[in-house]
Amino acid sequence: MALECRDVSFSFVDNAGVEKQILKNMSFKLDKNQIKLVYGHIGAGKSTLIYLLAGLLDDFEGEIDWDDYHFTNISPKLDKIRSKYMSINFSNFFYLKDMNVEDNIMFPAVFSKKKKSYIDERLEMMYETFSDIQLSDTEVFNLKNFRNKKIGTMSNGQREIVMLARMLMNDSKYILADEMLRSFNTNVKKQMLEILFDKFHLGTANSALIITHDDKMLEYMKEYSKGRVDITAYDFIDKTLKERV
Repeated sequence: MALECRDVSFSFVDNAGVEKQILKNMSFKLDKNQIKLVYGHIGAGKSTLIYLLAGLLDDFEGEIDWDDYHFTNISPKLDKIRSKYMSINFSNFFYLKDMNVEDNIMFPAVFSKKKKSYIDERLEMMYETFSDIQLSDTEVFNLKNFRNKKIGTMSNGQREIVMLARMLMNDSKYILADEMLRSFNTNVKKQMLEILFDKFHLGTANSALIITHDDKMLEYMKEYSKGRVDITAYDFIDKTLKERV
């Protein structure tokens, strides 16, 4: 069982009417209990890969599998099926601006029709876990204190924690994260990675594809995973992924 794409190509036509190819004959597989980091320059196609794997972009060539579910184009039913397999952390803080922090965090579990007992238990876990986070020398962050806040009133670092909690609300098999932890300095990143590996068993209870520009992320992840997870890095080169050696 794996999250996989085979011979996937994707192009779009820009505002000048010029066709731009982003991916070309890409094959990629995220197996059980793996973490794969993807590096590449801005505009290389890293975010496009996440959108394609998540079934959010149409008009691609090739095939995509979510374990035993196979598709070659998107349809409305994918929204429900997606929630069974994966959790996504978008690079642009894709939050629901009319909802408060707690409603944003709960949304994936509510949308996938989890039982109220599961939602309540999982939400309390988020509040307990994301407490006493040392965001700076002068700020200690406790997620529960912000449960009724509008996300638009929060700092980027505070919002990033909300997005992490939302990503983790469903105990999904696959995590797709675009620029996860980008708002944090080194000390906060390390706090978050310790939480992800020790509290949420990143890479052992699930598999993750993580897009990053942080050259140190591979080193940090190997440190905090303590050898429990298969972690590899890929570079986006010539419209496809190539594993670092």
